[in-house]
Amino acid sequence: MTARRFALYAGIGIAIYLATLAVTIPAPWAGSALERISGQRLQLREPAGSLWAGSGRLYASPRAGPLRELGVLRWRTSWAGILGARLAVDVTLGTSKPAVVLLSPGGAAIRGVDLMLPARIIASFVPEFDSFGPGGQLRLRSDDMRFDRDSILGLAELEWRDVQLARMPGIGLGSHVVRLRGAGGKVNIELATIDGPLRLSGSGTWTRSAGLSLSGAAEHDAQSAPAFAAFLTGMCPRYRGNRCTFQIRQ
Repeated sequence: MTARRFALYAGIGIAIYLATLAVTIPAPWAGSALERISGQRLQLREPAGSLWAGSGRLYASPRAGPLRELGVLRWRTSWAGILGARLAVDVTLGTSKPAVVLLSPGGAAIRGVDLMLPARIIASFVPEFDSFGPGGQLRLRSDDMRFDRDSILGLAELEWRDVQLARMPGIGLGSHVVRLRGAGGKVNIELATIDGPLRLSGSGTWTRSAGLSLSGAAEHDAQSAPAFAAFLTGMCPRYRGNRCTFQIRQ
């Protein structure tokens, strides 16, 4: 047997071994990876299947209190691009449309995201919101976002629909949207209102080195003043004339 033929057979054997290994690795490994990547904010329970194709119940972990179920997470990997060092994973959460996660040595991309989530999940990622008791629905949409080591490219929108806060019982705050534009080394942020009595506007940026820098305003008309005045006065030192201006740096 020539050295060239031996190398070919060895390469095929290694590829078959790696494919078999990936197919047989149990789904709990995926759950462990998800918890690590999310900083323990997400947990996968009742995992079944393997890294190739599996499912489990996805939960958000609040700072205090019980886990919050988000739905059944399902995934299926396509090995069509493995020779090009690229994997495509179809991911579905609950009844949402499947999204495609593309993994490569250089980074990752997410395509076709359209998720509906309960707004209470906000408190799992921003603990300061927990005391406000966020309610309503979140909708995350993105046609294509790419994440490399030092850059983020693409567009995404996060809508918060029918905003409710437990600290303002019975008062609807409308629906609002955060638009994100990945521009390489930074993410540009725009705040806007879809509808409702509270009008939100603002802009800012996020970078790995400087963090979040955001400024804007929340305002309402005079007719809504009795409902909003006490709340905004207590949480916004710059509340004047039915308008609250804010600056956030983290």
